[in-house]
Amino acid sequence: MHMVQTFDASNFHHRSWIWFPVELIACASGGRRRFIVREGREEFRRLRFFRRLNASLEMCGILFSLERRSDTKITLSDNNYFHDELWNRLIIQNKNRGPDSQELFPLSFKSSIFPNNGIFMEFYGAVLHLRGERVIKQPFISDDQDILLLNGEIFDGLNVPTGENDTIQLIKALKENEKQDCVTDKDDYCVLSILQKIEGPYSIVYWQNSKRKLWFGRDCLGRRSLLWNIPFADENFLLTSVGCKIPNEFLNTITTESYLQEVPADGIYCLNVGEMLSSNDMSGEELFRVGKESLSSKNPINVIRVFIFNFMFRAIRKISKTLQKLPFDKLNNAIPNQNELSVLPELLADIPLDSIIPPISSEMKLVIDQMIDELSDSVRRRVVDIPRIGSKRDARVAIMFSGGLDCICLAALADKFISPEESIDLINVAFENPRIQQAKSGKKKKNVQDVQSIQGNTNSIYDVPDRITGRQGVIELRKISPNRTWNFIEVNVSYNEACEYKNEILKLMAPSDTIMDLSIAMAFWFAVRGKGQIKCLVDGSEKMVDHESKARVVLVGVGADELLAGYSRHREAFKQGGWEKLIEEVQLDVNRISKRNLDDRIISSHAKESRFPYLSTKVVSFLCSLPIHFKADMRYPRGIGEKLLLRHVARKLGLLKASVLYKRAIQFGARTAKMTIEQKGERGNMKVIDE
Repeated sequence: MHMVQTFDASNFHHRSWIWFPVELIACASGGRRRFIVREGREEFRRLRFFRRLNASLEMCGILFSLERRSDTKITLSDNNYFHDELWNRLIIQNKNRGPDSQELFPLSFKSSIFPNNGIFMEFYGAVLHLRGERVIKQPFISDDQDILLLNGEIFDGLNVPTGENDTIQLIKALKENEKQDCVTDKDDYCVLSILQKIEGPYSIVYWQNSKRKLWFGRDCLGRRSLLWNIPFADENFLLTSVGCKIPNEFLNTITTESYLQEVPADGIYCLNVGEMLSSNDMSGEELFRVGKESLSSKNPINVIRVFIFNFMFRAIRKISKTLQKLPFDKLNNAIPNQNELSVLPELLADIPLDSIIPPISSEMKLVIDQMIDELSDSVRRRVVDIPRIGSKRDARVAIMFSGGLDCICLAALADKFISPEESIDLINVAFENPRIQQAKSGKKKKNVQDVQSIQGNTNSIYDVPDRITGRQGVIELRKISPNRTWNFIEVNVSYNEACEYKNEILKLMAPSDTIMDLSIAMAFWFAVRGKGQIKCLVDGSEKMVDHESKARVVLVGVGADELLAGYSRHREAFKQGGWEKLIEEVQLDVNRISKRNLDDRIISSHAKESRFPYLSTKVVSFLCSLPIHFKADMRYPRGIGEKLLLRHVARKLGLLKASVLYKRAIQFGARTAKMTIEQKGERGNMKVIDE
């Protein structure tokens, strides 16, 4: 008979107890969470609060820690104090992402070589409930003691029947594949063949109990955040959805200020804990970075196997030969000939932009229809089955809305799949910018596209470029869908308020730390918070009234510029080297998509989820397959040639004015960039200086 000890987890402090060579077993008793310590066992029983429920899809804050322990370890060292403080801060940051459920699950194993040494792991999940009647808590623990933390959605690829849960179906698929198809030499394939099928954004931490392996990683487009530290000496190994700023007092304790970094979206990583527990003394090798440049649908994704020997955090990365592949090819690099290009009109420079419509060939007409089909399907999958938390008229979907081409197309397509009596929130953010206010007034900026007459307070300090185009955009949407309630939420951020929340936003950004990162993050943070004003009829007259968006899903137009040549550098590349140079520049941007996105960490801090319809792998695959001249034609002027295909789509949707708007970065459109005279000389790639 085993001795059993219990303690209440409600007062449990993560680092307050020392290592002992026994197993931690989780159970439920009388509705209270308890841990049972059972001597000499490597088994644990499942927490029985997990049951098969109705459909439920969740966004999750993921936090994981692996610590090597021994009976001789000093528990009050500087490193332990640092990890204690860091863990508590990360718990708070991740909890903000998932207000509906938070659970912690510990697990430990003894070394088979050194009986007094072992591995201690903790899995923490914070859940934002986004579909179905009941919340599925995380970490999810299967009957076979596999543990899954999933932050993401399965929109396609795996069969998730109506009424079922993504998390449950994923772990079920992993287990079935392991039992049916896998033998020792195919262990990697068991997991990877399932993960490669997922269409949708995800970050994952998966404990494969039968193999004593920990799998983790992000989808190939990096749409969900996952940070790690590569530990040295007696540091812990951490995985977390969101980081935090390292306090100055600990900078001498750790190896680098950039303690947490993005897990590269270049493959699925595997930590072989079983190898750690059974190995004696083997030398590790320095980590090396495996580039993404070699990846295509014809080359396997890099599967990284990380081994840790003798309880020293030295690692070896190996490329595993598997069938895991990227779901899309590299860009079609065909150079168009003259017969494939439209004939430019004479005196093109003298024609007003809204009068220039490039000719549409029969091939282009087919491509436009295909683009609408692919993007519509992507939007549909991202706006259906969202739980209602208010009245039937309250918006369940919001859109980051500048009135620009990318977001207005998403709004028009979302309108087709959301119940007509339900409103849609269009969130438009504007900042007070003292530097702009101090500049000389009265000069009309060139190419503002003469929309100053759009209704609103044209003299307001918040009439930034994105506010003006946003008002224009909602007018177009109300024309094509007059029965829909479009909530145009004007979020106005004073300079003082921006300064007040700056440090909080810096914590969420980490490890991103440049001035441009901060400018973008501030715009997203205040916009998604959703606190602003909408225009309503009050006592027979229009007035601005306070309004806060309750939508938990936010559509974002990220990806359109990268895939459809929307940046000014694409035009410059064409100018310098023609079609070949343009293709090369667009390919670079597609390759960098997973490294450029910090939106998930910012948006999720408000317990809301970002969804990126342009980054559906099916949309990406479709656009990568097209010859470049279907997507962009830089022979035409700005506002016409870049994102040519999407402009044709906008016209077909009835969005004529939006179809000629050109790219404006959010930090300039919302005026978060260079807010003071002192900041005028700053460059976007400079590091943010602590105040």
